[in-house]
Amino acid sequence: MLDLLSDLRGVAEKNAMFDLCEQLDDALVIAAREIRAASACLHEADVADDLGTEFSRTAREHDYS
Repeated sequence: MLDLLSDLRGVAEKNAMFDLCEQLDDALVIAAREIRAASACLHEADVADDLGTEFSRTAREHDYS
C-alpha cells in the first residue's frame, strides 16, 4: 500500500501535479498510521479470532496522537 502511494506520488511530481503530491503525502501519512494501528491491535489481541470490530472504524475515529 505504502509503495503504491509512493509510486503514484513520484509520477505526480514528475508531471508537476503538486496539489496531487500534497494529497498523496497526506494519504501516505494516514496509511502509515492505519497500518501501525492495525499492527498494534493484532499484537495486543495476539491475533484475535474476530478482527471485524477492530477494523470497521473510520479514520477519524482513530487516535493518531
